Amino acid sequence: MKCIVLAGGKGDRLWPLSRENYPKQFIKLQKNHSMFQETISRNLPFCDEFVVVTNKKYHFIAENQLSVFQGLTHSYILEEIGRKTTAAIILACMQFPLSEIVLVVPTDQLVEGEEYKDAVLRGKELSKEGYLVTFGMDIETPEERFGYLRCKGEDVLKFTEKPDKEEAAAYLRSGDYLVNSGIFMFQVGNMLQELKKYSPSLEQACRGAYKKRYHDRNSIVYTESILLQIPAVAIEKSVFEHTMRAKAVHCGFGWKDIGSLEDLKATELQPADSGRQIAYHCKETEIINQCGRSTVVANGLDDILIVNTQDAVYIGKKGESGALKNIVQENPQMSTFVESNRVVYRAWGTYELLVDDPSFRVKKIQIHPGKTIYAHSHRYRSEHWSLISGTARIELDGTGGTYGMGDVINVEENMVHQVSNIGVIPLLIIEVSSGENVTEDDMIPAESRDLTEADLGYQIEPYVKLQPAFKDYLWGGTRLKEVFGKKCEYDIIAESWELSAHPEGQSTVASGRHKGMLFGEYLDKIGKESLGWKCRPLADFPILIKFIDAKEPLSVQVHPDDEYALEKENEYGKNEMWYILDAKPDAFIYCGFSREVSRSEVEKRIRENTVTEILNKVPVNRGDVYFIPAGTVHAIGGGLMICEIQQSSACTYRLYDYGRKDRFGNYRELHIENALDVMNCSPYVPQKFETPVEKGEQYESRLLCCCKYFISVLYCIEGEMELVFEEESFTSVVCINGTGSLGLKDGETDEMRFQAGDSIFLPKSEKIYRIVGKCEVIVTRI
Repeated sequence: MKCIVLAGGKGDRLWPLSRENYPKQFIKLQKNHSMFQETISRNLPFCDEFVVVTNKKYHFIAENQLSVFQGLTHSYILEEIGRKTTAAIILACMQFPLSEIVLVVPTDQLVEGEEYKDAVLRGKELSKEGYLVTFGMDIETPEERFGYLRCKGEDVLKFTEKPDKEEAAAYLRSGDYLVNSGIFMFQVGNMLQELKKYSPSLEQACRGAYKKRYHDRNSIVYTESILLQIPAVAIEKSVFEHTMRAKAVHCGFGWKDIGSLEDLKATELQPADSGRQIAYHCKETEIINQCGRSTVVANGLDDILIVNTQDAVYIGKKGESGALKNIVQENPQMSTFVESNRVVYRAWGTYELLVDDPSFRVKKIQIHPGKTIYAHSHRYRSEHWSLISGTARIELDGTGGTYGMGDVINVEENMVHQVSNIGVIPLLIIEVSSGENVTEDDMIPAESRDLTEADLGYQIEPYVKLQPAFKDYLWGGTRLKEVFGKKCEYDIIAESWELSAHPEGQSTVASGRHKGMLFGEYLDKIGKESLGWKCRPLADFPILIKFIDAKEPLSVQVHPDDEYALEKENEYGKNEMWYILDAKPDAFIYCGFSREVSRSEVEKRIRENTVTEILNKVPVNRGDVYFIPAGTVHAIGGGLMICEIQQSSACTYRLYDYGRKDRFGNYRELHIENALDVMNCSPYVPQKFETPVEKGEQYESRLLCCCKYFISVLYCIEGEMELVFEEESFTSVVCINGTGSLGLKDGETDEMRFQAGDSIFLPKSEKIYRIVGKCEVIVTRI
């Protein structure tokens, strides 16, 4: 099950604690951790992957707070502007297979009690039955800010979003209503179907935005211009007020929505210094002092709330903080204090402005372990650094050195400088800058890069096992579970992406110190140098390896070449190789046309459902190999299991899909114009590789494919075999039969055992590897 974590709110009702640059979900309200962190921790037992939906400017805050969770598989949906929960939830859902169950959780709530587990498990049962599940809480106090559910048992009879206070009070008196907690669970396909049914224009807007997304490492980014095309509507309004498929789980766990300053009494927020807040002869007066440099004294006050921070103070009657949003809107002079406090948050850490004078500034800079302030220079100021704690690598005009506590560094005007934290604790620096311009405007970027594990002194592991990403396309079957023991909640598995850094489905590291990390993030950690010199000029990881179980035929499709794909889709084209793992009697593939055809004939035959009559039908058997160049119209027939090795691209144009509908009654999208643009109309003779078998003492090898994109060799081992590589490339080892172990000949590290269906990744190395066992493996390099 996947978890969609909603963490994009600005938290303006909790000002002055919550600011736009550091909103309430990230504040440490629970002693030493935030509500955001507590939300992740609470759902770890139920979810194998987390997708955090947040504003783009909060990305690095979330990433830093997630660093405490070792082995957490996570990614991001980054919005440049918020468009309420329909957009947030649906854009996150669209990256998942339709069968995937997702749990949607806010990050501004406190949840306690073992009953939460029972509620989640019940919600999962209902989701599998096709329902959209919400989690309802007993009404304690009628409030206008909540949605309410009228229920009969688990059936939701009516969903009312944010009624007035009198109506909410009537709901409490009736005893038939629950508060909507804002926690939801459903299968992706069911939610998309209901949105399309009740809010079709909104569904189309989300789908249009999804096509315009762009990827940045482990994030999907949506620009402001794209998001503004989506109406800002809550999911309660777009779906839950209309659907007949809603169910409510009546929850007994402790629940508190933190939506006002008064709600903070339910948290474990700690004062900066308990001795610096004094209430003298006061009744029902609460002081929250978060400034360790000042003392707050209240004398003779009744029913008052005081919140003090380093740069702002709020004083008001209890129960009246809901007016803060209006106060902020009506007083624009507050904007500076609403947007940020004295601490500024950056991807590398934080800085606090201690002294701000037109001619000099004093900052306290804190850099997180492994992070870097990228190389830059200043034209109009010099800087003086005093290292208080931690270990730094500092480069000044290209000359680097290691520095620690007590060291002093002078950075002159126009000197290119970069500082990295290469230790395991935060790096603390006091910076004094002076000159004509000491503002952030005087910042001239220079060429720089992230630190890799090698830079930080770590030895890169010689191999890691990978866990695949699964796809549940309608033509799939169950043999990947039966033959390879793939573990997945989907009823069918059409594909398992065994080696993939592609954002449409990344593999996950399943061993070593990076266990749980998405493969693309792992590659960033070890650095491009670890992939071999052939990868240096490549923007993206170059190949993708998958297993395919085609119970039914795949669509008739074609892939573009690099030139067309880069121009139209902003990704590479797709050349691929198929190794037939298993073939039922009479199994076949379509590969190219059987004769010369014209664009108009193909277009006509698509309309008439006769396009397969002009395709080249090729019978196949176990062990056959086929190379499918870009531009070749093709289709995998039913009854086949295949290992596919391809360029890392998801660029596929469907010409024909047999008139099939998915289980929700939807036709799959065709891409006829694009397909006609890129298809090769000439007759095609399949490139079936017939290469000689090379025999060693305890193994046989067979070249499967050698093209400009990759080289793949099949090894059949009975005993022991050594593998020796040059440093030009990484290596993939995929086991397709039997069992064995992989290790280094010199025995430096523990051997890694593997079985049929396992995928192992090896960074570049000149060391000698040894495989022992009775197995068949496909070894791929570029």
